[in-house]
Amino acid sequence: MRSKFGAVAMMMALAGTAFAATINPVPAATQLKLAEGYTDVKTGDMTLRIVKAHVGSPDASAFDTFTVYVLPRKAGESWLQATVPGQKGLGYNLRTYETADANVQSIAFYQQGGQLYAVQAARPSGGAEVNLAKAHVDIKVFKFNRDWDVPKFDNEGAMTTKGSFHDAADALPGEFFTH
Repeated sequence: MRSKFGAVAMMMALAGTAFAATINPVPAATQLKLAEGYTDVKTGDMTLRIVKAHVGSPDASAFDTFTVYVLPRKAGESWLQATVPGQKGLGYNLRTYETADANVQSIAFYQQGGQLYAVQAARPSGGAEVNLAKAHVDIKVFKFNRDWDVPKFDNEGAMTTKGSFHDAADALPGEFFTH
């Protein structure tokens, strides 16, 4: 019985589905202001390049992607891509999702104590069908691991907003980043 539990826990950890703890809001001053294109961020002995790109579509929905690279120490060395937990294992970027009616998912980054975090706020539907009524928003935090061999964002914690929001993007300054 014990080995089955260990195997299930290991599979959940590898799939990125488990979160370590309930997280608390952080000061607004820690939020990074990302430029269109790319923003370089220093964390530990690494320089990360967060590339923000917009993807349009013909059907009134669009999204921004946030892909994170670890820049090499010297010219000519490989860039490393930092992965994130995805629905089917690893994901290669974080993304917003907007419909004509609402912002369904929003992404932000912050630094605290020299550590880089990514934050994802998502309406419960999480998909293209959006109920226009206000709803509680699920917020997940991912912590960058600073590992040169396997750079990735690990699940750090989660919370659900106390208030209800039409747009997921409003939940971040509304309840996660405090003033």
